[in-house]
Amino acid sequence: MTADTDRSEAVVEDYKKRKLAHSALRRIGEIIHGFEKDRAADLRTARIGITIIIALLGVAAYFFFGGDSLTLS
Repeated sequence: MTADTDRSEAVVEDYKKRKLAHSALRRIGEIIHGFEKDRAADLRTARIGITIIIALLGVAAYFFFGGDSLTLS
């Protein structure tokens, strides 16, 4: 009877370990997925920022090089 009890306890402990490992692996997957979503949002924000900077540089270059030249007398 003791052997059956020990075996049952071992099976229950093994089940708990597998359940905990599965739960941890699922949680790690969710965290990684969240990081990937944040990375995609950061990439979109960076692209928008770079586009705005390039547009501002273009406008500044237009006014700097396209304006009438001034002569000091």
